[in-house]
Amino acid sequence: MQGRRLCVLVAILLVELVGLGYFIKGFFPYKKSIPGFATRQDLPWDIKQAASGGSSVAKTPVVAARYDRLVIMLVDALRNDFVFGNNSAMTYTQEMLRSGNAIGFTAKALAPTVTMPRLKALMTGTVPNFLDAVLNIAESDTSSSLKYHDNLLWQLKNHSNKTINMFGDDTWLRLFPDVFTRTDGTSSFFVADTVEVDRNVTRHVRPELERGDWDVTIFHYLGLDHIGHLAGPNSPLMRPKQKEMDDIVRDAFEIVSKQDMERMRRDPSAKPTLFVLLGDHAMNEIGNHGGNSQLETSTVFVFLGQGIRSPSLAKGSDVLSRLLTTEVPQINLVPTLALLFGVPIPKNNLGMPLPELLASYGDSERLRMLQVSAHQMFGVVRANDPDAREVTLAEAAGSVGAPVNCEGESTSDVLRCKYKRALAAHRRFAVSGRGSAGRVEREYYDFMVHANEHLSRAFSGYDLGAMFTGMAIIGAAAAALVVLCQASDRSGGIFSTKTWGLRVSIPTAALLVTYLISIWSSSLIEEEHQFWYFWTQTMLALRVLTSTTAGDALRTVLQMGLFRIIRAWNQTGQKWTGEPDIRLYLNSSHSGLMWILVVATVLAVNVAAHRLHMYVYPGPCRSAIVRRGGGRSSAHAASAMAYRRDAEEYGRRVAEAEQTRVAVLYSGAGTAGLRVLMVTQRVFRAVVGYASFSALVYQMDRNHGWRELGVSEGLWSLVRLSVPSDQAQIARLVYLCTALALAAGVACTWYRARVGVLELSSWESHGFRASVAQAAALDLLVGMLPVLLLLSRPHNIPLFALFLAVFVLFWPQLQVVFGPRSSIAAADAQDGGGLDALRPSKLAVLFCLVNASFFALGNSNSLASLDLSNAYAGVSRYNEGVVGLLMFVSNWSGPLWWAAAALAALALDRQGFTMRRVVDVLAAVHLWQACTLLMLSVVVTVLRTHLFIWSVFSPRYLYQVGWLVGFYVLCATCGGLLWLAGLAQIS
Repeated sequence: MQGRRLCVLVAILLVELVGLGYFIKGFFPYKKSIPGFATRQDLPWDIKQAASGGSSVAKTPVVAARYDRLVIMLVDALRNDFVFGNNSAMTYTQEMLRSGNAIGFTAKALAPTVTMPRLKALMTGTVPNFLDAVLNIAESDTSSSLKYHDNLLWQLKNHSNKTINMFGDDTWLRLFPDVFTRTDGTSSFFVADTVEVDRNVTRHVRPELERGDWDVTIFHYLGLDHIGHLAGPNSPLMRPKQKEMDDIVRDAFEIVSKQDMERMRRDPSAKPTLFVLLGDHAMNEIGNHGGNSQLETSTVFVFLGQGIRSPSLAKGSDVLSRLLTTEVPQINLVPTLALLFGVPIPKNNLGMPLPELLASYGDSERLRMLQVSAHQMFGVVRANDPDAREVTLAEAAGSVGAPVNCEGESTSDVLRCKYKRALAAHRRFAVSGRGSAGRVEREYYDFMVHANEHLSRAFSGYDLGAMFTGMAIIGAAAAALVVLCQASDRSGGIFSTKTWGLRVSIPTAALLVTYLISIWSSSLIEEEHQFWYFWTQTMLALRVLTSTTAGDALRTVLQMGLFRIIRAWNQTGQKWTGEPDIRLYLNSSHSGLMWILVVATVLAVNVAAHRLHMYVYPGPCRSAIVRRGGGRSSAHAASAMAYRRDAEEYGRRVAEAEQTRVAVLYSGAGTAGLRVLMVTQRVFRAVVGYASFSALVYQMDRNHGWRELGVSEGLWSLVRLSVPSDQAQIARLVYLCTALALAAGVACTWYRARVGVLELSSWESHGFRASVAQAAALDLLVGMLPVLLLLSRPHNIPLFALFLAVFVLFWPQLQVVFGPRSSIAAADAQDGGGLDALRPSKLAVLFCLVNASFFALGNSNSLASLDLSNAYAGVSRYNEGVVGLLMFVSNWSGPLWWAAAALAALALDRQGFTMRRVVDVLAAVHLWQACTLLMLSVVVTVLRTHLFIWSVFSPRYLYQVGWLVGFYVLCATCGGLLWLAGLAQIS
């Protein structure tokens, strides 16, 4: 029967995943784009030819190229204040800006602020596909290549016959195959490296620039981004890295400037080199990126070269402060460079030329360049809106009068009207000189700004058929889960107040309803942590009000106090993310206290491992007293194997056995099994201890925590002798020790089940299997902690000690771990009260803690909160699978631990541990996930044109996919069932 229920659950999950696949296919399609590449035949007619009635099409650009060589120096995650701020170490760049020999901007990037979509935007001028944020981590992915999409590099290579080289982030090689002549790519995801990854680029700067066979050279530096991921923007490593980048700007610009002087002296037709310093995105206050906060989207453009002069108003001492607020769209780089180099603008570009870079041109040349740019953008309007008619030569020549205003029409008509009005103003200026060039520029920019706003919202293609199909399948899966839950003979329905594995009472029903409503609000999605913090405390408060004993109420009040500390540890979300919190307190002026707490946490883990084994295993094994006849020798043999601290208690049992003719009867194999059990117990404790110690050494060595504690270098060298010298080797040692500890725990469980123990618990309702499950679940709960400590940021490590304390307070019998000696099988507190319908079960509270712990560690529903800093622990070179797994464990470490705690809760609960109960709980949590996924799918479908669809709702949907597939399906369901199957085999 239980096997059939399990098969039904698995089938429903597979159906739900199929529905999810359909919906993702429809909601995250590749962006619609105009096929082909722009050519000079696509250039618009000259405005004077149109005015005279000519029909010829311009075959060559009217405005000649201003530059013939280009150097792009892209510094990953270069935030605007790293260049323009008062604390910046880029003194040479700042001096060039102050003197007017460089032009700078704050370049605004769009979400998702990760490398691949930003490079696409910088080279195509388009709004990238949001799914590129996911493909960004897959180095083997080729589906996102721009080989068949129009882009600036293709135009430079094919229309100007440029030789293009690239050194740095190998994302360029995936995006632009067959474009580069010489390359040296480096992995952008090995964030543990902040030095060699940049040296590998810098070693090419002078040799490559001093060669005379290049036209475009790209240098992409990653070290500054990696420092941000590892230690944040305020790291002591940040200013030296800025100085290093500034020195490279100075050296590279001086090299090309000297070359330009020599080239132009020898060849009067030669043109100078344009040097562009820029960032692909920025970083937030903790060094991550991916979202749409002000800090993440504010990067830089700095242009240097012959003919580059800032306007007089942009010079002086306050120029840098003005540049912090002088914002331009990042995609404006594409048409600007295309016009400066005399090549066609890529067909799908949505950017506008930067007027400051066109200021040195004459009026006619500048207006011709704006006409070319507006013509290209109107082509995108027409491609995306069939109702937008082409502007005829007669209309452009002004024979059909120019409209005064363009209000009260459809979007396509408004844009066409504004475009036609700009052309008419240009024609009047070109033919009769009426009006001013400035007014014509304003007309062109008015059209391009409105076209950009419209196309940025609509420049995507949703497959509504696939989306509705996916929602229908997900809805069917949710309905099937409801039926499966109601099929339980211990349940009066999913919203029954009766207990059937996971109690779904009035508070739980209210939790589900309010959560589904909150998904419709962008603000509540950004601040979802507040929802889970509120409901966790509410659940605990209801348990206090419905407690039947003062002790139970007091323990729950202590849990509420501990959780209040947990929620204050990391400010997250968007609105309060920069507010003071415990993390900031520990990382600023109290780092010594932070490392004391880290050490205390490691000690707590070892105490938990030691005390749990002392009480879970030895006591039950020695209580295997069989009422049979036998001699005193058997009793003495058993007593000799007891732990010394239990000798007095055991002596009492032996005396009772003599009086009642009860003997402890073990066979030789049973005695050997007990010895092996005792050895494996000690191995478990020793390996957990060494693994947690190694994790501590790794964290302190990597983050220089030993210095904060005042440990001398000599003493620390002695400590380091106990672990490998290489940090990657230490991390691998922790993984190995954790595996050995879990293997020792399995051995303990196996031997425990085979040493003749008839009853392992004093709980009358518990039999042999339930007690074996208790021991195995608690071993897993403690044994996994060293890896979680290794993959956490140092300031988050003490949270696991608080997690452990909150969990222990649920069961009085577990408080022997930290309290006085007593039996692990002490009576459980009553889990109900007079107001049973209002009392949340322990599993319901644990479910809230699973979700709340994700946010308590500093995560949010923004891609910027994804922490890559620990995804390379033990990794020597980039591997997508390994890094992806470590990144998941690092970011979901809190929920993973609480999921193991929920498994232990099932084993410890007085109702017993059965396959049916596990399936019931899994069905309940998957019903929650199915309802959430269905509602979120409806929300993003209805709000697909919402202003925040790509910055708020789409990241939330990606996180939901991570929760469903990564956490609930793979970890909770597959992992839990594998654990249960293994337990059944060994017991």
